[in-house]
Amino acid sequence: MTSGTRGSTQPSLRATPSEALQPTPIAVTAEGFVPGQRVMLASKLVDDAGVTWVAHGAFVADAAGQIDLRNAPSEDGTFTGVDPAGLFWSLRPQPVADRSFMINATHKAHKLGQPHVDPIKPLRIELSASVDGHTVAQCVVTLTRLADGIDVVPVRDGRLRGMVFRWRDRTKVRGAIMSLTGSGGGVEWGYAPLLASLGYDVLSLAYFAYEDLPPAIVSIPLEYFEEGFAWMRRELGAKKIAVQGASRGGELTLVLAAHLPKDVAGAIAIVPMFVASAGWDPEKGVSGSSWTYRGQDIPYAPPAPTPTIEELRRRGESEPNGYALTPESKAELDHLEVRETQAIPVERAQGAVLMISGVDDQMWPSAWGSDLVANRLRAKGYAFPFEHLCLPETGHITPLPNTVTTFCPALFHSLLNIFLACGGTPAGSARASSMTWDAMKAHYDRVFNT
Repeated sequence: MTSGTRGSTQPSLRATPSEALQPTPIAVTAEGFVPGQRVMLASKLVDDAGVTWVAHGAFVADAAGQIDLRNAPSEDGTFTGVDPAGLFWSLRPQPVADRSFMINATHKAHKLGQPHVDPIKPLRIELSASVDGHTVAQCVVTLTRLADGIDVVPVRDGRLRGMVFRWRDRTKVRGAIMSLTGSGGGVEWGYAPLLASLGYDVLSLAYFAYEDLPPAIVSIPLEYFEEGFAWMRRELGAKKIAVQGASRGGELTLVLAAHLPKDVAGAIAIVPMFVASAGWDPEKGVSGSSWTYRGQDIPYAPPAPTPTIEELRRRGESEPNGYALTPESKAELDHLEVRETQAIPVERAQGAVLMISGVDDQMWPSAWGSDLVANRLRAKGYAFPFEHLCLPETGHITPLPNTVTTFCPALFHSLLNIFLACGGTPAGSARASSMTWDAMKAHYDRVFNT
């Protein structure tokens, strides 16, 4: 390895810890450079589809010849300023890093602006330091997604479908979490393995667009989730069960907490709404209620007038970050009648409630909707802890730390094939991500350990 420097000390690059659970803060440091020397630090990840993702920043060595990303600003690159996680969140695909990457993608993860990787295998990210175009030091960071000792097993029991993350050690009773997807359907893989790695059993329960389940969120019976909770008590020995979901899954989380309170000891609703939405079928459009219970529709807000799929696609492609649904959504929901007759009765819940929203949510106004839920709980004298965490510089996508956020202001919806605006900024969403993870950990510690 050539130094590329005028000093006698060999340059080195270190990541501490070099292997850790993905949301763990990673300290990236370099030393052995000439004071004032310009050094390029870069990262690279090759995903399972063979796409290379890269990030880089330009730094100046301090008087001791050192660079520490916790206090050294990047002057140029895929991120600028002081950002300890910049080499992780600002990764972008090569050779195309604009939104055409999502539109032309064939893998679901790429459509969402994420590397196509096995959701439970470690991420291997190569770091390098270079001077004048010559690499002088390298190291590797391994971000684990699933702790040792957890079995990941498909669930096909009766009509239940999903995936369970179950600890092999059954000598103690563990908290159990039901994790739910949003409008993309299928099994929830983003949060579930990491939540399991905290020591909990997790059932990622699919409820539509998966195997032989319904293809759309239309008249989904809450009895299905009752069966899921019963399965968790029977198969996992769960004494306390929490539920969490994002977007339509966040809405569903509040619905379950309100209508099945004896099953839900705690709830995390991520970018939710204060009211249930109308059903949505990608083939037929708006179609009745999303949820039913005991043969009755769960009250839902009247849907906003929706353009045709063709018009949505045209507008999504013409706008820089896709079609923003929030203005029309808020206009339809911001009526006293909707608040009084269609709002989810979250005050019926019997456990701690955490809502996480993005202040710049362009999919729907989740910050506003979560405030309405919080005010309703205050007005009803809710007897359990509740919190609304509103994330700055964040939109509809609320990532966990060290997640790629390059494309987070928009997504290409995997079922609708429409380019939709999400809001927020890549750097801002990444900065707020630690708030999300810390709040989730504190919530589950409260639910399961007090």
